[in-house]
Amino acid sequence: MNPLIDTDDIRLYNTDARRLPDIIPPATADAIVTDPPYELALGTSGRVSRWDSTGIAFDPEFWHAMLTPMKPGAHALVFGSPRTWHRLACAMEDAGWHIQGQICWLYASGMPKGEWGDHAVDKALGHTDDRTPIPRDNPTLRRAAMHDRPYTAKTREAREWAGWNPTLKPAWEPILICRKPRENTLGRTLLDHGTGAFHVAACTLDADMTQLRDRYRLNANPNRGPRDGSTYRGGGTGRPLEPRLDGRYPSDVILDPRLTDILPAGTPPFYYSPKATGDERPIIRDMPLMRPIRRDDEWEKTCERLGLDPDADPIPLTLLDPDARALCEPAGSMTVAHPTVKPLDLIRRLVRLAVHTGGLVLEPFAGSGTTLDACRIEGMRCAATELDPLYAPLIRLRLDHPVQRTLF
Repeated sequence: MNPLIDTDDIRLYNTDARRLPDIIPPATADAIVTDPPYELALGTSGRVSRWDSTGIAFDPEFWHAMLTPMKPGAHALVFGSPRTWHRLACAMEDAGWHIQGQICWLYASGMPKGEWGDHAVDKALGHTDDRTPIPRDNPTLRRAAMHDRPYTAKTREAREWAGWNPTLKPAWEPILICRKPRENTLGRTLLDHGTGAFHVAACTLDADMTQLRDRYRLNANPNRGPRDGSTYRGGGTGRPLEPRLDGRYPSDVILDPRLTDILPAGTPPFYYSPKATGDERPIIRDMPLMRPIRRDDEWEKTCERLGLDPDADPIPLTLLDPDARALCEPAGSMTVAHPTVKPLDLIRRLVRLAVHTGGLVLEPFAGSGTTLDACRIEGMRCAATELDPLYAPLIRLRLDHPVQRTLF
């Protein structure tokens, strides 16, 4: 299958994520870094998002297939939702992945999305919401928003439930850490495949090394308490005299800088990463769209040549060459942005942690291409799939930016 985008060892395939194991040769990939659909719409009623209700993230068969292209000992770092990530973890574990733990990404900018109690009670009593909707400028939310205006309860029963809400403010997301089973010892796996461990030395945190060395020596003092310098009482695991790293060891918590006021002053114990800023959320306004006039053999061959999914509809005009455009008709235009962008510096850190320079990262759910961009900047290779061709121009927009390698 031809890639839709192929530049500097960064390849994007416009196809279903389930085809990625057929595209990548067995036992050649070093890691998976991905943000799959959170499947929040599964089991709900009413209108749901097509991309968030397929069930693929909870499908053990999909994750079992993803073991094939991975080297033994290779890691998968997979984002999840606090509401549903247990199902993601169960699916990956049932598929044969070893669950190693999770990274907790704490942030300050989450918004509660529950319906207020007074509004809900009024609605249950048959009262309509007469607030004038405020159209949103954000193209990722295509409906008008009434909840931007304060609501005033209309009944005595509703006023009793003012200030009640069924949800809490979201402030964290888990990143599941899984590993394909090793076939041998860690040392042999590192020698044979270059996988099985994290590059913690490349992700250290700033530290006062003089103070840190003094703390190591103090903790290793054999006369200090009943543990006799051991990590565990009677265990014989001696504490090291010197830090192994030039900095503080990276932890499994990543913190939004806006939360630093809850920490004591001094050297930060966590890596800081806020949510994606506006600069990291590519957007293309009024993008012209096309659709095929007929889906025949000529169209199939054209899609194969261009790397397009032949079932795609609509298709951005910029993805089609003149010969392909002759087989299509205009399908209007739309503004395109991706709703769940992860911060680039966070993905860069995960890539750097899991993969050696030049390694191959798989991204089954490319979205607007944050993982592809992170791999490009960090000097990694990346193979990704994205079923919706509308996001491909966003990815090209990202990859056209100059590389800025400074991170930490």
